[in-house]
Parts: sequence; C-alpha cells; structure tokens
Amino acid sequence: MVVISFLLFFGLLLSPSPVLAQAHSGYEKFKLSEKDEAQILFARARYKESIEKFKGILKSEGETSATFRMMLKAWKEIEGLTDAEQFLQNYQASNKDSTHLWYAFGYLNYLKADYDKAEKSFEEALKMNPENGLALNNLGAIFSEKKQYALAIDKVKSAIQTDPKESMFFSNLQKIYQEMGEPDRFANEYKNLPQNSSEQWGYGKTLARVIRQRAFGSYSKGDLDNAILGFEDMLKIYQEIRDVNGQVPALFSLGLLNEEKGNLQKAQNYFAQVLALNPNHIQARDKIKPLD
Repeated sequence: MVVISFLLFFGLLLSPSPVLAQAHSGYEKFKLSEKDEAQILFARARYKESIEKFKGILKSEGETSATFRMMLKAWKEIEGLTDAEQFLQNYQASNKDSTHLWYAFGYLNYLKADYDKAEKSFEEALKMNPENGLALNNLGAIFSEKKQYALAIDKVKSAIQTDPKESMFFSNLQKIYQEMGEPDRFANEYKNLPQNSSEQWGYGKTLARVIRQRAFGSYSKGDLDNAILGFEDMLKIYQEIRDVNGQVPALFSLGLLNEEKGNLQKAQNYFAQVLALNPNHIQARDKIKPLD
C-alpha cells in the first residue's frame, strides 16, 4: 500500500495531470483575468479557444513576447503553424514592427526547426530590445542545437539576468550543460552562488527537479536508499532557498519512503515536520499514529 501511495504522490509531482488543470469547484465565483482564462484553456488542451483568447489579449492588453509564445505553442499543438504564419503576416501588415513581433516570427521558425530564419528574427527582436529575455533564451537554444555551446551559455545567462525569476531560462541552461557532457556544472554554479543571490531561487528549483527525476529513477528500480538520498538532497536545497512549498512534498515523500523501508520512527518524524509547515496536510495527518 505504501508503494502505491508513493507512486501516486510522486506521479503528481513529476508531471502535470489533466485533473490538476481542472478548475476547483466554485472557481467561477472568482474573476479571472483574460490571461488566466487563456492559460486555463491551454492547460485543458482547448487550444483553438486559447488562441482566440490570446488574440483578444493582444488587442486589449497589447503585445508581449510571452503572449505570442503561448499562441504559437497552441497552434503547434493543433498542427496549425501555417495558420499561425498567416496570422502573423496579417498582424504585421496592420501594426508597426516591435521586439515582440520579431520574437513571434523567430519562435514560429524555431518551432518549424528553421533555425537560420529563427536566429535572424530573434536578432531583430534584440536590436529593438536587448533585454528581450525570451529572444535571448531561444537564441541560446539554437546555438545549443548547433553545438556552439559557449554562445548558447552566454545568451541564456543574459536571459537570466533580464528575469531571474523565469524558471525556463534555468532549465535551458541545465540542459545545455547536460548536452555538453558537463552534468555537474549546473550544481557547482548553484553551490558557488552568494547567499541571497537573485539567481539562487531559479538554480535551486531547477536543480531540485533534476534530483527528483533521478530519485524517482532509483525508486522505480527498487533502490530505496538512493531514492531517500535524492529526496534528502532536494529537501536541503528547498531549505537553502527557503521554499516552503517545495519542502512540504519533499518531507512527505521522505516519510513515505522511510515508512516503506521500515524506518517507522523516521517516517513519523518527517510526517510531523510536514504538519509543522502545513497543519492542514490531510495525508500527513492521517499518517501520524502512536508507535507500538
């Protein structure tokens, strides 16, 4: 029973579920922004509706590279990049060129794997705004595809400087190091960051996700010891970056793993720590019981 509980809990941590994309009962009482509505439609795989919603956002709230990016991702999901290109051409004909529009053309060609055209468009976007983080990040991805790793790292790190809270940039950097054959480089950079660095959160969250995947791999092979070590490393990172939302599932997972291994006192301690951080955690509350 412990194995099943852990697999279910872990599965929710590792990948978004359609269930999680559903609104909670009564959410209609709350006023959602157009952006929130568009993102919910996208999460529910209602891509055509999300595209129309994003078009409305362009009219009502103005352009952002992020809006164009989400629209194009939706078109990609329904194999509609030809329609997307027609929309952008019509949009360009009736609007002035902007960093966001050039980013959109770049991302369109990136999705089509036409990296030379994409690179030129991203460069145009950066001429208009050198701090367009999404353009910098995608340029980094292109250079990585071309195995021009020094350029890739430079662009992605520049993207991080524009927005240290954007987790996608950190994930891209970690992938580049992985492709280079230097998987430990990202962790070493995290360890060498000054305390309270603006980049600490992004590095820490990304590194925790990488460790989580390894820990799950160990667990799926029946290697409980290394799964536990992985979650202990995750917990340490979440504590270092003061991420309570990350600490709670890490502590609960450690409770389940130790319970399965027969370390009942340790498991109870972890469940108690979960409740100390989140007294309303129903699963942890159900796990607390007197030991024989």
